[in-house]
Amino acid sequence: MDAGVTRGAAASSEVKASESAKAATKRKAAGPNPQIAAWKEALRVGEPLLGALARNVGLPGFQVSVSVDGKRVGDIAWGMADVEAERPMTPTTLMRVASHSKTFTATAILQLFERGVLRLDDRLDAWLPELADSPLGEATISELLSHTAGVTRDSMDSDFWSLGRPFPSREEIIEIARTGNVILRNERMKYTNVGYSLLGLIIEAATGGSYTDWVQSGILGPLRLANTGPELDDRADELATGYTGRGADATDPFLRVPIDHVNSRGMVAATGFYSTARDLCRYFSAHLPASTEFERKRTDVLLEDGTKRLAQRPVYVREGRGYGLGFMFEEIGGRATFGHSGGYPGFISRTWAVPETGVVVSVLTNAVDGDPVTLGRSLFALADLALAPAHPSLAGVKKKVLRRFDESFSSLWGATRFAFLGHNIYEFELGYPVDPKSLPYEYVDESSLRMQDPYGFGAHGELARFEFDDDGRAASVRTANGSLMTRGEFLDLPDRMRLGYTLAVD
Repeated sequence: MDAGVTRGAAASSEVKASESAKAATKRKAAGPNPQIAAWKEALRVGEPLLGALARNVGLPGFQVSVSVDGKRVGDIAWGMADVEAERPMTPTTLMRVASHSKTFTATAILQLFERGVLRLDDRLDAWLPELADSPLGEATISELLSHTAGVTRDSMDSDFWSLGRPFPSREEIIEIARTGNVILRNERMKYTNVGYSLLGLIIEAATGGSYTDWVQSGILGPLRLANTGPELDDRADELATGYTGRGADATDPFLRVPIDHVNSRGMVAATGFYSTARDLCRYFSAHLPASTEFERKRTDVLLEDGTKRLAQRPVYVREGRGYGLGFMFEEIGGRATFGHSGGYPGFISRTWAVPETGVVVSVLTNAVDGDPVTLGRSLFALADLALAPAHPSLAGVKKKVLRRFDESFSSLWGATRFAFLGHNIYEFELGYPVDPKSLPYEYVDESSLRMQDPYGFGAHGELARFEFDDDGRAASVRTANGSLMTRGEFLDLPDRMRLGYTLAVD
């Protein structure tokens, strides 16, 4: 993007509606958004699948929330917010969301841009005189927003990420910035926490107040984000405990160590925010184009549609991933998404918003090796599978018959879940990511299904045969590969195999 972006550029971008907005308008005219039912199914089926994934890697806990067209569809809160205190994770447990902070900072800058307080092509030294006569002084606000100013990521001494020293103060940020250019401006994208810290200082210079006050009055208050803020102070007791990766203690390869809570100080605008998955869904829904939301008034709270499209237009794209003005981009299931990730001592997070469908998904974890991307992509896969048309063999078969196959089974090889998802029956191995190319089973009769294998290495064409209790609940299955699996309480393992065995079924 040209560094000299002005309000005129935002206005011109409003003239041309995006293809995703057009698709959403057409979808709304046809009736209720089918994504609502699909994501309810994805959350229902996905809760034990994601729980097994988390359990397999010893993750303490995670939060998931999903909204469609600005309305919450459902949540998952799994595991522990604090293992030692036996405090369970809940949908309202506060979590560090780290670089999600950049989207709030970019939104605040764009609000000031819309009000004519600043221009995106303003030089940094016009707002931060301390940068005068430094290489970075000539850089522009838009270059900081898009990570193209060439400034250092965290400085030559970033031990604050490992709690080796406090996060930098305002004065340290300025000093780092004065000598922190690493590559030439607009050479390429170069992610920088220092750059977004400077944007927080520009907000203070432009408003004459604190960064916290501006985001509270301009973003958090209007959206009623009661569990979101730029820095933890008197609410630190509500924060989930963050944990190291497994093996941080060399005496035990499976042990995680609790991490002390620390403030981000001068880097608050880059990485200081706390939130919940619920609040982040509400927040990112307000960034969707108005045509993808039923509650138009909510989308007008933050930014005009033209400014949203400006912010969400990729400036830099490489191998399917890109960045705009404060937002990350990637394609999932053939659809464009915008959002952000976050990493803080003890926490890893990711949020996606899909303009075409109005879906927002947020996944927050409380360990530094948490993998919200795998959890989130599994849910996206489940939602797409839930939208697939019914297999021809299911014509005329009543849903109550198909629901009888919906059960989890185990053997010494692990656990599997047969799930009636959307219109079809699928099989998912617990503890593994959901394969978006999964094929449904063919219905044979009230106790048999025929496998369809997309890859050729499974038992394509063979039968899975079920036995049912007197109450009609599936008790066991002779799978398509011929092995017997039973419902969890019926699992029969020798004592020497049971030693240390944890069933991966909730």
